[in-house]
Amino acid sequence: MSTFAGGLDAARAILAERFGHARFRVHQLKVLGPLLAGRNVLAVLPTGAGKSLCYQVPALLGGGLTLVVSPLISLMQDQVGALRRRGIAAAYVNSQLDQGQRRVILDAATGGRLALLYCAPERLASLTRRLCAAQTPVALVAVDEAHCITEWGNEFRPVYRRLGVFRSLLGRPPTIALTGSATPAARADILHVLRMPDAHVVVTSFDRPNLCFGVRRVRDDRERFAIIRARVRGATGASLIYTPTRRLTELVTRALLRTSVQAAPYHAGLTASTRRRVLRAFLADQVRVIVATSAFGMGIDKPDVRLILHWGPPPTLEAYYQEAGRGGRDGRAAECLVLWRPEDFDWGNIAPAMRRYVEMQRCRRRVLLEYFGEHVGFCSGCDVCGVSRRVSFHQ
Repeated sequence: MSTFAGGLDAARAILAERFGHARFRVHQLKVLGPLLAGRNVLAVLPTGAGKSLCYQVPALLGGGLTLVVSPLISLMQDQVGALRRRGIAAAYVNSQLDQGQRRVILDAATGGRLALLYCAPERLASLTRRLCAAQTPVALVAVDEAHCITEWGNEFRPVYRRLGVFRSLLGRPPTIALTGSATPAARADILHVLRMPDAHVVVTSFDRPNLCFGVRRVRDDRERFAIIRARVRGATGASLIYTPTRRLTELVTRALLRTSVQAAPYHAGLTASTRRRVLRAFLADQVRVIVATSAFGMGIDKPDVRLILHWGPPPTLEAYYQEAGRGGRDGRAAECLVLWRPEDFDWGNIAPAMRRYVEMQRCRRRVLLEYFGEHVGFCSGCDVCGVSRRVSFHQ
């Protein structure tokens, strides 16, 4: 069984020296304890819980490369950029790099000059062959946003279902799978796909007490946009507006700009350079409102998002919990509001649990948490139970 040099004491030193944090959080210690002893771990931690540190710190203790499987280019860029600013040797390989750039990065990885290498699952087959041919030791495999194995692996990214094969070819190194949202069935599926039935599973509470959940039925799209415009104008921090299509993302952005709301679109149809520019502007507070499809969100670390608006219901409660979780990462209050009308369900892609969430007059927090297998005795704020903070979903 592989271990990481120095254990938790060495990890605490790395945390302070390289990342500037005085101590680990309790749930991070629950993950790091078994991982540093060589166990495989599935960590289901809420958004904003510092999941990335659970593999970035061990990466600096292991005697080889840490391979991070990441679903989105924006997520790779954000994390690699942050690591490099701390002087940590990290890189990514994805479709935006040309052949020469990929060669330089792969040479660095096989030459032992990288601590962390991020890649999309679609790159894993060729990367595995290259690492095996060079006999490059892989000390740790991290599967970030592991819920994508279940949500995406059965549909448009089937390579997710082969991650366990690649892990075996790499010699079954210690593996950590991390997600902010996974039902008990999804957790079992993740462990099955990754071929680690003996993994240590850490599940913390899904409750985010600082988030206030609500839904509001609208008559038509005109009323829907009027609510969005009023909300973002009154928001005290940054706002995220999720729309179901690229076209709608552009239309809502242009409509907000015409009303003097500083907004920018983000979706997969934009060029890579445009998406990078929008992300940098948002993180630097140069743009306060992002109108996005689901291409934006996972792993984006902006602490002061105060408002999460959904043009309509997302396809699943997992997707909604992930997107709503962008709010209030600094622990302060944030609103999460879904706007809907019955016609939204005509597309047929909205799961029954999501439909029940918006249609039922039942505590939103309870519905969300019970879906993930957790029970809550107290609601800290929703439109059904009432709101303990000065927030009203019906203004």
